[in-house]
Amino acid sequence: MSMPTGDSPQKAQDYYAYLQSHHTIDGRVETWHVDWLSLAWLWGFLIVLIIGIGLWAKQYRTTRQRIGLYPVDKFGGWTSEAAGPATFFFLVLTVFLTGFAIVLVVGHLIWGQRF
Repeated sequence: MSMPTGDSPQKAQDYYAYLQSHHTIDGRVETWHVDWLSLAWLWGFLIVLIIGIGLWAKQYRTTRQRIGLYPVDKFGGWTSEAAGPATFFFLVLTVFLTGFAIVLVVGHLIWGQRF
């Protein structure tokens, strides 16, 4: 098969249109629709974030000083917050965020950025 000669302007235009038509639909061809999965992820993330902030605020405001091993610290006449063991919420949040970061980093290293 040889290249067309372009004997006439119409023939050259037809061939140009033919070449361009190969790139008309390179991606998914779909009519407009609502992507419910993406909306669910978006609003689900927002709901989880709001619940997490609410739980964090609740445990932060209701955590009381523990007696015994963790006495009140005094420095320069000022009383500072006494040290105490980490709360269950803080431990769960730390494990979740660490796991999420590991998944993101390893995922990007293996598959690169997917958009």
